Amino acid sequence: MPAKILVIEDDIPLTKTLERILIAADYRPMICYTAEDGLRLALLEKPDLLLLDVMIPNMGGWEVCRQVREYSHVPIIFLTALGDAENIVRGLEIGADDYVVKPFEPSVILARIRAHLRRVSASDQQERFLSFNRGALTIDLIARTVNVQGKAVELTPREFDLLVVLAANAGRVLSTDELVREAWNMRDLSAADNIKPYIHYLRKKIEPELTQPRYLVTVRGVGYRFEDE
Repeated sequence: MPAKILVIEDDIPLTKTLERILIAADYRPMICYTAEDGLRLALLEKPDLLLLDVMIPNMGGWEVCRQVREYSHVPIIFLTALGDAENIVRGLEIGADDYVVKPFEPSVILARIRAHLRRVSASDQQERFLSFNRGALTIDLIARTVNVQGKAVELTPREFDLLVVLAANAGRVLSTDELVREAWNMRDLSAADNIKPYIHYLRKKIEPELTQPRYLVTVRGVGYRFEDE
């Protein structure tokens, strides 16, 4: 069955172009021109991936992304003319998986779509739960939830993605450069400076004792290790 791609974009010529590109690539496109229509269709049709413009009427793409992330981990790719670093960071912070700046080549957007659909397919085949310390810490990879001592802990999308990469590589030291690439799909080396504060945020939420980390161990001069023993 063809993957369903929901396009939320108010540029009619662009949507027609995207529709042709997606059909030719054996995807099933669904087109919406407003944020409200897009949200309704996302809930009803449960698409496999969203292509989302930032500047769409009436509430805008940022709010669409935020609301979709409240109930779904479907891949979201922003398509926008806002190509500055501040907007790219904002899009990723609120839960988008990728950010493509207009104008773009059809081959590029198709490659991005295929990559994210492969990632979701591989994730669906993985074991759903990661569990540590005799169940004291559990991570649900599908529902994107974390429990500590039986209590739900609320993480931001970036915190969750960082924790999953560390936990999936338990016992292995990961550099800050590796973490920004694997957790956040970012290639800008300056983004590595964000790892330290995010480790601190995670420790405050999952560690039994903040001053003596049980799970998130700093390896000075190298990076971080998730301790599974």
